[in-house]
Amino acid sequence: MQIKHKLILWFSSLVASILVIFSVYVYSTYASFRQRSIEDRLARKARVTEQLLTLRGAVAGSVITSMPEQVELVYSPSDSLIYNSQQTNDFVAEPAFRSRVRRERLVRFQYESPGHLYPKDGVALTYAGVSPSPDGREYVAIATAYDQDGYQRQKDLRDLFIIGNAVSIGLVILMGYLFARQALKPLNSLIDQINTPEASSLTFRLRANNPQDEVGVLAQAFNDLLTRQERLVENQRSFIAQASHELRTPLTTIKGWLETSMLYDADAESLKRGMAQAVKELDKLTALSNGLLQLARIDGVDAQLDRQPLELVEVVLDAADTFSKQHSGQSLSLQLSDGILEQSIPVMIRGNAYLLRTALLNLLDNAAKYSGGQPVTLCLEMDTEERSRIRIEDRGIGLTPGEEERVLLPLVRGSNVQAIDGFGIGLTLAHRIITIHQGKLRLRPRPGGGTITDITLPLQPA
Repeated sequence: MQIKHKLILWFSSLVASILVIFSVYVYSTYASFRQRSIEDRLARKARVTEQLLTLRGAVAGSVITSMPEQVELVYSPSDSLIYNSQQTNDFVAEPAFRSRVRRERLVRFQYESPGHLYPKDGVALTYAGVSPSPDGREYVAIATAYDQDGYQRQKDLRDLFIIGNAVSIGLVILMGYLFARQALKPLNSLIDQINTPEASSLTFRLRANNPQDEVGVLAQAFNDLLTRQERLVENQRSFIAQASHELRTPLTTIKGWLETSMLYDADAESLKRGMAQAVKELDKLTALSNGLLQLARIDGVDAQLDRQPLELVEVVLDAADTFSKQHSGQSLSLQLSDGILEQSIPVMIRGNAYLLRTALLNLLDNAAKYSGGQPVTLCLEMDTEERSRIRIEDRGIGLTPGEEERVLLPLVRGSNVQAIDGFGIGLTLAHRIITIHQGKLRLRPRPGGGTITDITLPLQPA
């Protein structure tokens, strides 16, 4: 069911329920008022019969009839009928009924009468009379009538509510349709834009009539999503183009060395030199392929990443120890801040130790490679109570201003490092590992030359 139809259904049901409840309340209130009104009138008519009695208990005169089919009956203290305003009467006061009236003193009742659509109303009461009976028994007066006008008004009111509610609900459905159509008009506009041929373009963006309302916010969020998708597509295209170029270059070089050796190298020494160059290019190709495979593997690892509680100091020390063994001639300064040392419990994070060590080693390798043998600093410190910071500083050639974000893309290297071997994969791999650990990696220039790599990682609550 469409939202438009749901809105119409909900809106109409709500208003219809309110109308029906209100109508039932008014109708029942009127019916109760009609009942009380006729009973009060009948009680007054029954009470008037006392004025017809003489001192000897005889009846002198009659009650003026003012209601349809009005009948008055009076029974003496000895329970004999002494007054009947009509010779024909459809109500029979049984002895048991008269006994009940003498016991309860006032009885309101209704009874069915042939030829009448609605029941007749009646009131029976007792009074002592002009000269009370010595034994304390009282007169019983009964008045009955048919409330024809009251019932007719009640029927007219019921018919009015039925017709009025039917018409009102019909108008509500119509107004609900117009309201839902107007309310959903901005959404329909967005749907129409999406269904146009222009929507297949990467540069397509939604246009909202009112950027401030909920639909405008939705359109902006959708446009932001399209922007990210466009950036991903461009990055993918760039990655494929650069990967193709990077893979083609060593393959072409290997082929060239092998063909040259086959055609021109006549002695074993020349063949060895050619094969050595080919092996060197193969090593580059292997390193590049491994890096690309690692990138492809890390892109899908987040969902099934094996996360364990880790002591951050141990992870950093392990990476520093491995780096020192791999780069025996490189000076590495390891620093632990006072904030780390003063912690009463170990600083814990939740993540994968192997991936975090890989990220730190890649960053340390970069720092060593681009610093020309100058010292590298690795510092672990507290950023806030909830986050830690790892800082890697080198004194190398640094980054060209404005390339801090660009070099995080795969196979993209700084414009000033072309003379240094590399593929532009290590930094990208480290950035993605830090990202799937809910951390952030930021590159910034170091005062005095070089680059500072800041890594912030969320700590596991104690």
